[in-house]
Amino acid sequence: MFRLAVAAIAVVASIPAVAAEVPATGANVRSVTYPQGTYRQTGPHAWAEFDQAGKQTNAFVEDARDEWSVFLFDPARNVRVQIDLYRKKIRYTENGGPYADLYDVTGSAAGIGAAAAKPPARTSPPLASSDGFWNNSPVRYGVAAAGGDKAGVLRGVEGGAIGGQGEANQRCPEAARAVNGTWTGQWHQGQGGFPGLCLVRFEH
Repeated sequence: MFRLAVAAIAVVASIPAVAAEVPATGANVRSVTYPQGTYRQTGPHAWAEFDQAGKQTNAFVEDARDEWSVFLFDPARNVRVQIDLYRKKIRYTENGGPYADLYDVTGSAAGIGAAAAKPPARTSPPLASSDGFWNNSPVRYGVAAAGGDKAGVLRGVEGGAIGGQGEANQRCPEAARAVNGTWTGQWHQGQGGFPGLCLVRFEH
């Protein structure tokens, strides 16, 4: 009996420990699946879309990340894609038009055991508590969220070309409604070819 117990302990000890699964976030996600295929990071600032057979169908440049999302750009087609892990949606726009939900995210994986790629020039937008990023903070114009910025989850959402307060007032409420959120009244002007951002609040 003693020898059997020792043997059992030896077998258990020989089984390699399984690394704890790391949840995917906007900061570390490396691949997402949807019913028709996969988006996968292929380089430091490169992503590709693959069909169910594993054939590459489109290529993208990663141009931004925030806490919940990765933003991709296909210059050949003038198409932008948002991988939204908060709502578990793949969102799509072309030729500067409004974003629309395209696919449901059915799975996601973080980069485990590999160094995270260095983010591009426009990194994750700070939340409202960070001064100097968001225009119109504290809110003076536009539509402010009831309960203030301390209620719910705050996230930057692309709002298209935003060059001033008037365009923010026009574009941000629509961008917030499209993701079932509420615009806080704060925005960030698009620079260096990047779209503008609207600070949107989501209820818990």
